[in-house]
Amino acid sequence: MNQLVGWRSCAVLLAMMLLPVVLLVANFHTGTELVRLRNAMVFNVISAEQSQWPGDQFPESFRQELAPLPQAIARVIISPEQADEPLALMLQQAAVLNLDQRRRGGAIQADVSTTLAKIQQQQGYCADYTEVINVFGYALNIPVREWALAFDGFGGHGHAINEIWDQQAKRWIMLDVFNGFYPVNQQQQPLSVLEFKQLLIEDQSQIGLVRLSDKTFGFKDDASALAYYHNGRHQFYLWWANDNISYDQQPLIKLAAKVSPHLEQMVAILIGQFPQLMAIAEPDNLHLINNMQRLKIMLWALFFYELVLLLMLLAMLITLLGRRRARI
Repeated sequence: MNQLVGWRSCAVLLAMMLLPVVLLVANFHTGTELVRLRNAMVFNVISAEQSQWPGDQFPESFRQELAPLPQAIARVIISPEQADEPLALMLQQAAVLNLDQRRRGGAIQADVSTTLAKIQQQQGYCADYTEVINVFGYALNIPVREWALAFDGFGGHGHAINEIWDQQAKRWIMLDVFNGFYPVNQQQQPLSVLEFKQLLIEDQSQIGLVRLSDKTFGFKDDASALAYYHNGRHQFYLWWANDNISYDQQPLIKLAAKVSPHLEQMVAILIGQFPQLMAIAEPDNLHLINNMQRLKIMLWALFFYELVLLLMLLAMLITLLGRRRARI
């Protein structure tokens, strides 16, 4: 009888573990909603002022790249001239991505060497491009960071862009390689991400778009491009790391990546290697931020709930199996 009760208790524990997971998946079953769950687990909030540190003074908590360049990346890195400005140098380097050819799209979600090779075959989404630009910046000694904006409350419907640091001008410069442009003001001075964001809200007529290539410009015209970014004007966030090479080389992440990108990201979050998401707080997005913060609390509570039940289940199974062996 005790043995039967024990197995029934295991079944009850298993049901208690599965039910909340099933309910979660039922409510967040699309790809963009799964990204929302991922984003929520690493969600943090900063002010615009807290994101305006200079590129030669990265915060200590920001994970910067230190690993050697993969051979596939080192082979394509150009030799800069001493007089080259960071933007011109990065655009020269980005030319290896075949920016004059139309893309077929499709998320790559692979290590940076594989991502580079597939981008050169006209594949990839915005986050694949930002990953490679991060590595190019590291190789060229150009400080770089990655931003994103969302259209669905910090979920998976959004876009990723880069920002590079011009040490001489002491300013960040926004660069959207995937959509093939960088923004400038009426004096033709490149804009930072936050300057671009502010003008989207205040006066879009002050924004000009310098195209990297007519073939890969992601919109039918400038007005369509500005309308697109305007939709995400209150949902900009900064990824708090640019160590894409080190991330790829982490043994547990490499192992999980062989199974699926979702498992890879979950493992990276649990071991603290996934970049933290820093949402820019403003009066117009506080309700969205509050929603994400509540979701973050719920998900981490669910994780520890599942962990406790799993440990209880394992303990019960070990006990039941030990009793069975003793009887034999």
